[in-house]
Amino acid sequence: MKYILTLLIVTQALALEITEKSLIELAKKESPKLDEIKSRLLGAESTYKEADDSLSANAYGGYDHTTTNEKAIVPFFPVYSPINRYQIGLKKNFRYGLSADISASVDQRSGANNNTEFKDIHTTIYDLTLNFDLWQDLFGKLTRAKLDNAKLSYQSSKLQSKIEEKSFVLAVRRLYWNLVGNNEKIRISKDLLKQAEKQAADARRRKRNSIADAGEVARYESQVASRKGSLLLLEYQREQFYKALTDLVPALVGEEIVLGKYSVDESIFDVLACTQVIAREKSVPYKYTDYDEMTKLLKTIQRNQAKLDSSYDDIDVKLSTSFRQIGVASEANSDSTIYTGSYDESLEDMANNDRSAFQAGLMVTIPLGSQGKTAKVKEEYNKRRLDANIKSTDNNIINTHNQIARQISILQEVIKTQRLNSDKLNIRLKDMRKKFAQARISVTSLIQDQDALLNSDLSIIDTQLEILNTLLDYFTIFTDTPCGFNR
Repeated sequence: MKYILTLLIVTQALALEITEKSLIELAKKESPKLDEIKSRLLGAESTYKEADDSLSANAYGGYDHTTTNEKAIVPFFPVYSPINRYQIGLKKNFRYGLSADISASVDQRSGANNNTEFKDIHTTIYDLTLNFDLWQDLFGKLTRAKLDNAKLSYQSSKLQSKIEEKSFVLAVRRLYWNLVGNNEKIRISKDLLKQAEKQAADARRRKRNSIADAGEVARYESQVASRKGSLLLLEYQREQFYKALTDLVPALVGEEIVLGKYSVDESIFDVLACTQVIAREKSVPYKYTDYDEMTKLLKTIQRNQAKLDSSYDDIDVKLSTSFRQIGVASEANSDSTIYTGSYDESLEDMANNDRSAFQAGLMVTIPLGSQGKTAKVKEEYNKRRLDANIKSTDNNIINTHNQIARQISILQEVIKTQRLNSDKLNIRLKDMRKKFAQARISVTSLIQDQDALLNSDLSIIDTQLEILNTLLDYFTIFTDTPCGFNR
């Protein structure tokens, strides 16, 4: 016996005691669900930054070297070798349908033909290229729509992430209170099982004294078996709750979990205080939710997306212009047999001589396939998709607030009725025990009343859990409701 007691004490000491507060803190430290929420937010942020980066300036540079031993096809054409080319530049896209590319390049080459030698001939080019969208993205209407949508989607994702984190905490709390409710049911069931076992033992004693018959003993033993079965089912449900909890909070895996101190009455008081706060809000309290802000963002995204979809089958007109300054360094000696140059001389030539050039080109693209049908499908798809999201969110906000007060009010009345029923059944049960002791009723009638009281007490716990879950559902929408139970 001492060994068993010691083992129980050690087991309890090694068990992890959880309260609602400690469980939430543990869940926030590490959970794959939270990692998923954060990864989705990071993905949205990455998409937004990639869109924003499309307007960043990009510097580039390059070098090319060519050496050849080929011979000129025509004797007086020179063959250049080696050739060295250097280039640096800067590219940038703007949000007004314009892109620019400014670059500087140097071509340095040497070579010869039959009569002439070329040494370090330098050609320096400064180039500015501007590209304009003259139709689809005129003044950057599509570029700005894409960038705005990327930003709005990220803002929406941040709100969604906040809501999902809150929902995760509420899911943990829901499981905790399911465990509390299950624990209360197990406590009541164990007490009544002890009572049933005592009654069965008493019946067997009376049978040995020829006061009770075998049928009465069998009926009591049947009640014991029934209550053991119900208790085992509750213990099975507890294991299911533990499994669901460890899925959300992996830190609990392998731990022996026991519930710390809790007060159902205090929690119910907090719930009632919350319902009073909610009841004072006659209209929908949008100040307590982020969903309304999400719908505003979605409506703006929808307008931008309509612009983007309508351009899918549109013609495309682009203008490209290039402004160029060129300097060439190639000075001949007295008999024009040797030509030499340098980089500085090419810059001097550029300054002293007008070798500028201008180039312009226009490109028109006209869709000839089934893009028109595709555009209509895209427009309809995105319109319906975003409309459904907006309408369901708006309806959810309004219905959740309008229904909460009535739902909890009805459930409170249900609890009052159930408690009244339990009180009356307690009174009746006391009377039935007296009648049974006087052999005025059968054992079946007594057991039926005992089971009715058990079911009534368990129903009270179920209704209390329903109230808690209803309020937790409300907090998933109105995440910032200012009341004690909304931790």
